[in-house]
Amino acid sequence: MIPVALDLVLWMAPRFSVARMAGELAHWYRAMSTVEGIPPDAALLTQQVADAIELFGKNFNLLSAVVSTSLLHVPSLLVGGIHSSPLPAIEVETPGEALVFWLVFSLMGLLVGVIYLGMLARRLPIGALAGASVRALAGRMIQHWLQIIAFIALVALLFLAIYLPLSVGIGFLSLFSPALGSFLAMASGAFSLIIFFYLYFATAAIVMDNLSAPAAMKRSVSIVHHHFFPTLGFIALSTLIGLGISLLLLELSSLALWAVAPAIVLNAYIGTGLAMALLIFYRTRYLASDAELFRSTH
Repeated sequence: MIPVALDLVLWMAPRFSVARMAGELAHWYRAMSTVEGIPPDAALLTQQVADAIELFGKNFNLLSAVVSTSLLHVPSLLVGGIHSSPLPAIEVETPGEALVFWLVFSLMGLLVGVIYLGMLARRLPIGALAGASVRALAGRMIQHWLQIIAFIALVALLFLAIYLPLSVGIGFLSLFSPALGSFLAMASGAFSLIIFFYLYFATAAIVMDNLSAPAAMKRSVSIVHHHFFPTLGFIALSTLIGLGISLLLLELSSLALWAVAPAIVLNAYIGTGLAMALLIFYRTRYLASDAELFRSTH
């Protein structure tokens, strides 16, 4: 019911739009591409960035931050803004306002996501929340929410320490060779994917086993290290199922207005099954690693 409710909010509530700000930023980029003496490759890249910013501003809804899809695996069919609200959009005028709205909606989304994963973990016979009462579950939600925020802060600091000097170096090299700068930017993006891959189970560890953010990160890295290819296969398969079903249901929902609600319910059902599979995969692989460590030390 939680994913269904969130999709209904995204469908019916007014859009919090940043189209005006994105348009102004895109205009600035287009003006930069016409500066005298700029290399043709850099001018083309700047034009492409301007087009991407403008398209992003037209489609982005700040309210979509209430759905924590990637971090806490809450399924959503409408998070991409495919079906617009019938109500007039709320235009966010300044970057400061956009940041405040985004932070508030993101914190709300993290709390909703923690409640969602906690309710799923409560139904499993494994983990610290197995069979927990509603009162016990509610008592841990705020703690888990704060640990999730701490996890995000630690990851942000990690990326800041890595990419701040790296971005300066890439920008400097791009002045002399845009092609080399683009290649290094792509390589840094691949490195980001590797980091997220090894931290894939951190949020599940926080919610299921009541771990602190550093302990959850350490456990996630350990599980991925010991079960690299099964983890890679699981992520690839669950992503393929989730994206494939979402694309099919989006096509279904575009046929008629009455089809949107059934598509939302079906997507929530399948996405919740995938979220439950994630929790089971994480906990069984942790138990297998723990048993293997026990056998090796005894």
